[in-house]
This record gives sequence, C-alpha cells and structure tokens, in this order.
Amino acid sequence: MSQVPPSPQADEPARAPHTSIPSPHGGSEAHVPGMAKQTDLGNAVIAYLIAGPLTFGALGWLADWALDLRLLLPVGVVVGMVLSLYVIWLRYGRA
Repeated sequence: MSQVPPSPQADEPARAPHTSIPSPHGGSEAHVPGMAKQTDLGNAVIAYLIAGPLTFGALGWLADWALDLRLLLPVGVVVGMVLSLYVIWLRYGRA
C-alpha cells in the first residue's frame, strides 16, 4: 500500500521546491544556484595554498637535515607559496 503524504497545514505557507535549504543554525537559507560549485572552487584554492608550502617546506627541511644547513626550510616554504599562487592563477585566474 502506498502512503499519502500529509497535506500542508493551513497556517504553514507553501514552499516552492528548492527555494530554501536547511541552515546549520536552524531555520533555512535562500538557495543559491551554483553554490556547491563555488564552494568546491574555494576548497581547491585553500588546498593549494596549504599543500604547496607544506610540501616544499618539507623538502627544504629534508635538504636542511641532509646537508646540515638552516636556510632551505624557509626557502622551501616561500617557493611553495609562490608556486601555489602560480598554479591557482593558471587554473582559475585566466579568462
């Protein structure tokens, strides 16, 4: 047997489909088309900005340890940030 969905209450306004989304703070927020795509883009940019300095900083740390120096860690972090910004510009900044 199929169940019939409950009818809306008289005091509750009817909502159009996909016009609001639940808010983590209670209530609802307006639906923004393409919002998931924008969020994914922001997450990718943040990942590049974190991964570049971490990766090249780790390589600099390993080179410092192997060569008994103290200069390559900060150089690796700066190079990683510059390369991260360049990759972001190549992927997302050009029209």
